[in-house]
Amino acid sequence: MPEAILGVSAYYHDSAAALLVDGVIVAAAHEERFSRVKHDAGFPAKACEYVLAEAGVKLADLTAVSFYDKPYLKFERLLETYHGFAPKGLRNFLTAMPVWIKEKLFMRKMLREELAGLGEGKPKVLFPEHHLSHAASAFYPSPFDEAAILTIDGVGEWATTTIGHGRGGEITFLRELDFPHSLGLLYSAFTYFGGFKVNSGEYKLMGLAPYGNPDGEGTARYKKIILGELVDLRPDGSVLGNMDYFDYATGLTMVDDAAFARLFDLP
Repeated sequence: MPEAILGVSAYYHDSAAALLVDGVIVAAAHEERFSRVKHDAGFPAKACEYVLAEAGVKLADLTAVSFYDKPYLKFERLLETYHGFAPKGLRNFLTAMPVWIKEKLFMRKMLREELAGLGEGKPKVLFPEHHLSHAASAFYPSPFDEAAILTIDGVGEWATTTIGHGRGGEITFLRELDFPHSLGLLYSAFTYFGGFKVNSGEYKLMGLAPYGNPDGEGTARYKKIILGELVDLRPDGSVLGNMDYFDYATGLTMVDDAAFARLFDLP
C-alpha cells in the first residue's frame, strides 16, 4: 500500500490541506476556495475531502496526518513571553489563556474529532516544528541532493528565521532567530501601520512598493530611521527589533501607533 500523508493547516489564517502519496504532492487546496470565506481559519474539511478524492484515498488509508506546528512549544513561547514582558500585556494574556486551556492544548483531540467527519479510520497525528515544515517544502521538491536551507516568516513556535542543511532525507537546523525578533513581523508591522489588515494586506504593501523612488531623499531618510531606531541589522544577517516600538509580543496590535507616528514625524 502506498504511503499517504495528509497535511493540515488550521485555526490561524488561510486553512489548507495537501496530500502526499509516496512523497509526491497529489493535490492541495485552501479551504476558502470551498467555503467562500476569505482567509478561512476553520478546520479545512472541504479541502481535505477534495484532496482525498483527487487521489482516491480514504481516511483509513492514510499513514499519518501532519499538523503545521507544535502547539505545546508555541504555548511555552506564549507563557515565557508574557512572563518576560509582565505586567505589560496582562489584558492580552487573560484573553488568550482561556482559548489555550479549553482548546489549543488539546489539539490532537480536536483534530481527531474533525477528521472523524471525513470517514472511518484513525491515522496517527504528527506535529512537526513549523520551520521544519517550511524547510521540507523547499528542500524535498528541489532537484538538489544537498543544499543550504533558509526559512523566514513571521513566527512558528519560537523560530522566526532558520538556516539549515539538507542532505538526502535529512534536514538539520544550524542556527535560528527567535521571537520576538522577526523580519516577517516587521513587514506585518508596516502593513498594519499602513492601514491594511495583517495576514491579508501584505501583498498590497508589496504592490505599492514599486511606486516609490528607491533613490529619493525620503527613502534615504526612512531607511536611516528604520535601521537606526527600529531594527539592528547584525553582520551575521540577523535582525533584532527595538521592542519599544512594537506591541505584537504582548498587545492586540502590531505597533505602538503614537511611537511610530513620532518616529516618522507623522500627524
